[in-house]
This record gives sequence, C-alpha cells and structure tokens, in this order.
Amino acid sequence: MTKKLFPVRSLWPLIGITVALGVSGCVKDRRPVLYQLNRSGKIEQKSLDRVLWENVISEGKDILSSSILVSDFASYHLVQVRSEEKPHRHDFHDLMVIVESGSGIMYAGNESTSVSEGAMIFIPHGTVHYFINSGPVPAVAVNVFSPPFSDDDTVPVKDPEKSVIP
Repeated sequence: MTKKLFPVRSLWPLIGITVALGVSGCVKDRRPVLYQLNRSGKIEQKSLDRVLWENVISEGKDILSSSILVSDFASYHLVQVRSEEKPHRHDFHDLMVIVESGSGIMYAGNESTSVSEGAMIFIPHGTVHYFINSGPVPAVAVNVFSPPFSDDDTVPVKDPEKSVIP
C-alpha cells in the first residue's frame, strides 16, 4: 500500500490560513510601479496610481494618452480608454500594449480577442487595430512604441477588414 505524500485533508489548514491572510490584509494587492534611471544615474519610481492621478481622464473624454517617457528608440505612454478606439494603424511604429487594469476586446488585423489585466499584445506596424472597453471604468494600458511615437502616424481606417497593409 502506498502512502500519499499530501493527503487531501492535510491541505485544508493551509488553504484556510491562506484565505485568512488574504481577508485580513496581510497579503497586499500589488499595484504596478514604474521605474526609470534619471539623468544623474539614480533610479526614480512612481506608482501607476500616481501617474493616473496626474493624468485624469475628463468625464466627457473617451481616450487619453499621456507620455510617460521618450528615449532614442522607444516611447512609453499611459493610455486610458473609457469606451472605444476608432480603427486605425501606425505605418512606421511597432506597438506593445500592456493592459494594467480593465477589460475589453482587442481587434488586430482580422482577429479579435478578449483582454484584461496582465495581457500583453504586440501589434506590428501597418496592422489595423482598435480596442473596445467592456467595463464600467476606463481601461488602462501602458503602450510602448518603437521608434518613438509621432502623432502624424495615426492613420484612421474606415473599413478595418480591407485595410491591412501587406
């Protein structure tokens, strides 16, 4: 007869302790912190909550994009989407979207997928894309463009299915 290393009933105390710690607040909710090396070689940090506080999306606005950092090879933006983006593409910029909070549907090329906190989506230049928020509050993402983004590279697209650049 073989003995189980972890009988099922021996896990219940561990599960109970874990739940109790979570309910009592001993297990902290980890909020993202942005770090960067400043010009004097020191690491600066700022919480995502602080960046959102500094860049409040106004009640009547659907989208707010705030520049966080621009380097020689990339730019970093905090993007808040209250309802939806219009279909568009960037002919010269690759894009990485990192969803920090909220959820919705991301459309890219001829595909779509549900995304939520923690999702990372790579969108190559020339790909038609847009996001539709499915939640009650603005969705928040950090967008990384390479090369650094310029506003004149947002090309609106009327018919997304016929506008994918080969």
